[in-house]
Amino acid sequence: MRHSSSPHSYAPSNYDEDMCLKPPLLLWLAVLFLSRAIMLPITIGIGHVAGVNADAMTLLRGLWSEDELLPALVAIPVLYTFCRRVPTASWPVRWIWAHGRVFLSLSAGLDIALPFVAQLWHREVNDQLMLSLFASGMDVYFLVYILAARRARDTFLDFPPPLEPAKK
Repeated sequence: MRHSSSPHSYAPSNYDEDMCLKPPLLLWLAVLFLSRAIMLPITIGIGHVAGVNADAMTLLRGLWSEDELLPALVAIPVLYTFCRRVPTASWPVRWIWAHGRVFLSLSAGLDIALPFVAQLWHREVNDQLMLSLFASGMDVYFLVYILAARRARDTFLDFPPPLEPAKK
């Protein structure tokens, strides 16, 4: 899965200790945004334990929507593989990483479609419409980035090679 034959060169600072392309900050933001329906309750829980202001906690709770849960379930395996991108990674982690762009594209597509389907299904426009439009705009931006950015594509093509078994 190495892209060493790629004609695109990157600065040495773009590589990690395993000589693989580091995921760029925008890709990290895309994955965190797409998995927000799972990450937000975790953040709220940490904030509650840390003693965050009750008004801030109420605001965070208002940002959560069940419409975002399915897209987050599709994106969360990619977030896991971001953290498990090491030479000792298992075959499923490597498979998820190799297909990460597909997972994230599907997640963004679902995140764009589901809130509007829910609005049409209930045949009502509520105060969450502007928030849904903003989130959909972010989804479109991240979807275009995931599909069109060479750096995102090259990052998902690169994974540390597995460690050779120790010879006796």
